[in-house]
Amino acid sequence: MKYKVVSDSMEPLIPVDAELVIEKIDSARELKKFDIVVFLQDNQLYCHYVWHVNVYFDKGLISTRSLKYNEEDRPFDRGMIVGVVKNFKINFMTKVWILIKNRKA
Repeated sequence: MKYKVVSDSMEPLIPVDAELVIEKIDSARELKKFDIVVFLQDNQLYCHYVWHVNVYFDKGLISTRSLKYNEEDRPFDRGMIVGVVKNFKINFMTKVWILIKNRKA
């Protein structure tokens, strides 16, 4: 599947008008922090990275964030994920920067 990006929420990594290659996932696929996913929320598609997967209480609850705004999205059910982005990845240095920036004091 392919989708075209219409917002700047994942810039500078994923620019507006970029084409995303999406891999559909099933319930057996483990999602990891920093996987970039496309999901449906409030009748809109979003492309953000995984920030947290609740593995203890509700295994289907996912939290995501955008790169540009660094705000946590409202948690949603795993079933709302359309797929994982295959042609863009968050590199190691960006992951370190995100983790430092979000470190709890």
